[in-house]
Amino acid sequence: MFSPHGISIAPHRRIFSLAYWAGFAGVLAFSGWYAWFSWHSYEEDSRYRLGLNAEMVAKVTQNLLDGHASALRILGKQLQRADALVHPRLARAILMDYREASPGVASANLIAPNGQVIASTAVEAGRPLPNFRDNPAIWPGLQEALQDHGMRVYHPLHGPLVGQWVIRLSHTVFSPAGKPLFLLAAPMRFREIEGFLKHLPLRSGMAVGLIRGDLTMEGRWPVPEGNLGKLLSKPLRTGALLRALQAHPTLRQGYYEGFVTVGHTYRFGAFTRLDHYPLTAFVSVPRGQWLAVWWRRHIQYPLIFLLLALGFSLVSYRRILFLDRRWEDQRQNFERTLTTQATHDALTGLPNREGQRLIFDQALARSERQERLLAVGFLDLDDFKPVNDTYGHAAGDDLIKEMARRLQDAVRRTDTVVRLGGDEFVLLLEGLRGVNELDQVLARLQAAIARPFNIKGEAISIQASLGLTIYPFDEAGTDLLLRHADQAMYAAKARPGRASEGWVQLYHPDLGTISMGDEVLRQDFLRALVAGEVTLRYQPLVALATGRVAGLEALTRWHREGREVSPDQFLSALGVRERQALGRFVLQTGLRQLAQWREMGLDIFLSINVTPEELDNPGFADAVFGILATQPGIPPEALILEVLEIGEILEQEVALGHLQRLRSAGVKIALDDVGSAYASLLRLKNLPIDEIKIDQGFIRELSNKPQDLIFVESLVSLGLGMDVIITVEGVETEAHIALLREMEVHYLQGYAIAKPLEAEVVANFVRTFVLGCGDADTPLLALYRHLGWVHAAEEAALNSGLCEDGELAVCPITAWLHAHAPDLPGIGTLLAEHETVHALGCEILQVRHSGKREEFHRLLGQLHVHSHLFQEGLGQAVRTMRESAAAKAQPPSSGSTHQ
Repeated sequence: MFSPHGISIAPHRRIFSLAYWAGFAGVLAFSGWYAWFSWHSYEEDSRYRLGLNAEMVAKVTQNLLDGHASALRILGKQLQRADALVHPRLARAILMDYREASPGVASANLIAPNGQVIASTAVEAGRPLPNFRDNPAIWPGLQEALQDHGMRVYHPLHGPLVGQWVIRLSHTVFSPAGKPLFLLAAPMRFREIEGFLKHLPLRSGMAVGLIRGDLTMEGRWPVPEGNLGKLLSKPLRTGALLRALQAHPTLRQGYYEGFVTVGHTYRFGAFTRLDHYPLTAFVSVPRGQWLAVWWRRHIQYPLIFLLLALGFSLVSYRRILFLDRRWEDQRQNFERTLTTQATHDALTGLPNREGQRLIFDQALARSERQERLLAVGFLDLDDFKPVNDTYGHAAGDDLIKEMARRLQDAVRRTDTVVRLGGDEFVLLLEGLRGVNELDQVLARLQAAIARPFNIKGEAISIQASLGLTIYPFDEAGTDLLLRHADQAMYAAKARPGRASEGWVQLYHPDLGTISMGDEVLRQDFLRALVAGEVTLRYQPLVALATGRVAGLEALTRWHREGREVSPDQFLSALGVRERQALGRFVLQTGLRQLAQWREMGLDIFLSINVTPEELDNPGFADAVFGILATQPGIPPEALILEVLEIGEILEQEVALGHLQRLRSAGVKIALDDVGSAYASLLRLKNLPIDEIKIDQGFIRELSNKPQDLIFVESLVSLGLGMDVIITVEGVETEAHIALLREMEVHYLQGYAIAKPLEAEVVANFVRTFVLGCGDADTPLLALYRHLGWVHAAEEAALNSGLCEDGELAVCPITAWLHAHAPDLPGIGTLLAEHETVHALGCEILQVRHSGKREEFHRLLGQLHVHSHLFQEGLGQAVRTMRESAAAKAQPPSSGSTHQ
C-alpha cells in the first residue's frame, strides 16, 4: 500500500464510544448508589421490625410470667387458709390440684422458712422430703426469695426433684406481721418456655430468647442440638448481645450485630428488657438471611433488569461498532483500491509514476538514515516497437508482464521496480554498501533480460539499455536523479558496438555519463590522494605592465602507473565526492605553499580552480574561510578562485551566495575559459567577478586561424568595458606575446612563458623572469592593426567622426604580404581582396560626406563581406604555408588546465 496517511479511528466513532461508556459508567454509578441507599433503607426498616418482634416477645413473656405470679398468689392464699404447714396432706392435695391445672409446671412445692420441703407433687406421698438447707445450689436463692414480695424468677436449673431442666418460679407468703410463713416453688419446665418461644409468630430463621440480668440464658429458640446444658448452666462470656447489654445497662430497647455465642455466627438482632422481672427478650436473624431478604426484596429484580438492559445495550453497541467498522473497512478498502489503481500499473501490478514518487522519497530518507548508497536506474527496452507491430499489442503486453516479473525476481527484496509506461522501467536499488554489490544486482538483471521470451510460440531475444545514477554521489532531488538516469540511459542506447557490460551507463555531473569501468579510476584516485601521489604544479602569470611574474595558477598532477597524468585525462571521470576532496586538497596545499613563498619575500597571488560541485556545496565558503584562517600571512586578496561557467551553476542561489561572501571578504573571483560558451557572454556583467580568463583555444590556434582574431578582440573589448582584469591563456609563441601587448591585456599565461613548474623552482623563476617584446613579424599583429583601421572607419562613418586616411601602402598587412609573397599560395587574390577592403573604406568615408544614406549602407555591407573574405583567405594561406614548411610537429600543448 502506498497511502501517505495512516488509518485512524473516525471522530464520530470515538464520540459514540465515549458517550456509551460514559452512560455505562453512569448506570453503574447509579446502581451503586441504589444498592447503598436500598441497603440502608432496608437496614433501618429491618431494625425497626426486629425491635417490634423483640417488644412482642417481651410482652408475651411478661404476660406469661404475670399469669404464673397471679396463680401463685391465689395458691398461697389457699394454703394459708388451710394452715398448710400444720396439715401437709391437705397442702399436698392443694398442690396436686394446682399442678394439674398448670400443665407447664413441673411440680409444686411448699417449703418452710427453714428450707424443709413440707409438701411436693414431685415426691410420692409417704416418702421423705428433702431439706434445701442442705443444697448449696438452692439454699442461697431461697433465703433471698424469703425476703421478696412478689414472684421471683430464677436462672434455669436441672431440678433435683423432677430430674429435668426447669426455670424456678417462687412466691413467698407473709404473715400480717410481715414475717415469711412459707414459700411456694413452682419450677416451670424448660420445654414449656421452648414451646412458648417456638410458637411465637416470628419469621423463619429468626432466633428468639430470654436472658437474665446476670447474663445467663433463660431460654432460646431454636435450642442448639446437644448443647442445652452448656447453654443454660453458664452465663454468657462473649458475643454481640453481651456487648450490647453491657454497653447499655439501662436501655430498655436496643440493637446489635456481630458474632454471637450460639453457633458463632454473624447475626443482626434487637432486645427489649421486661418490666418487674430481671429478663431481657431478644430476637436475631443470621446475616446471610438478612442479606438474602435484602437481595430478594431490593436487588434481585432490579439487577436482572439492569443486566438485561446492559447486556442488550452492549450487544447493540457492539453491533453498531461492527456495522460501523464494516462500513469503515469497506470505505478503506475502496480507498486502497483507488490508491492502488492510482499508484500501480494496471498491466504489471508494479508501482507507476505516481507510486514511484512516494517510494522514491522514502528510499532517499532511508539512504540518508542508513548511510548506504541508492542506485536509481532508468531501463528502456531496445526495439520493442517491432514486437508490437509484428505480433500485436496483446503479445507486447505479455512481454511487458514477463519482463516485469523477471526484473522483480532479479532485484533484491529491498529494491523496487517501477513501470513508468510503455517499455520504460525505473529501478530503485537501496542499501548498497558499494559498487561491487551493485555489480551483482546488474549481473542478475542482465541474465534475466538476456533469456529469450516466448511470444506466440517463438523465442525472441530483447536487449535493454540502463542508465544509472548513484545517491549521494549525485546529490540531487528525486526529479533530477530520474532525469540524470534518463540521460545516462540514452547515452547507453546511443553507444555503438556495446559489449556485454555496455548496456549500463553511469551518470556523471560534468561528462554527462561515464561507463562502469571508470569507477575503478575513481577509487584509485581517492587512494592516490591519501597516499600523496597527487601533487601540484604552478604555472606563472605575467603582468604585461611590468613584464614580471605577478601570480601562479595551481595545477593538479597525478603520478599514476609511472607517468604524470594531467587533469584533462581523469577529471571528467571523477564523481562529486572525488572532486570535492580534490578541491580541498588543492586549496590547503596551494595556500600552504603560497605562505612559504610570501615569507621568502615574493609578493605574488595564487589562482585556484573551483568546480561546480564545490560551489553547489552549502559549506564551500565557510571551508575557504577556515583554510585561509590557518594561514594568517596570506591576505584574502592574494587568493583568486577560478570558476568554470558550466550550465546554470552561476545562476543558482547557493553558488552566487558563496561568490558574494567571498568577494566581500576580499577574495578575487575569476571566470575561467571565457568564450568557450560565447552565448553566455552577455550575462557576464551580472556575475560577481573580478577577472575573466580568455579560453586558451582561441589564442593557441590564432597562428593557423588568424580570422579568429576578431573573436579575441571582442572578448578583450568586453572585459575592458566591464572594468575587470583580463588574463589570456594559451600564450605559446612570441607572436602571441607581441599581439597581446598590442591589445593591452593584463596578464599572460602559457608555454611561451613557462610550463607548469614544481614548487622548488618557482621562487628562482619569479625572481629572474622578464617578459620579452615578442615577434612583431607575424600576420597576427599586422592583421590586428589592419582590423583596427577597418573598425575605426566603420565607427567614423556611423558616428560622423574623424578617421585617419587608410593608405594601402602604409597598412601593416601590405608589407607583410609582400615580404612573404613567395611562400603564400594565392597571394594575388589576397592582395586584391586587401586592396578592395581599403578602397571600400575610403569610398564609405566619401559617401558619408555626400549624405547618400542608402549607398552608405550598401558599401558598409560590402566592406564586411570583403573583410571577412580577406581574413578567411589569409588564414588558409598561412596554414598552407606552415604545412609546407620544414617544421612537421605542432607546437606543444600548454596553458591552464583544471584540477
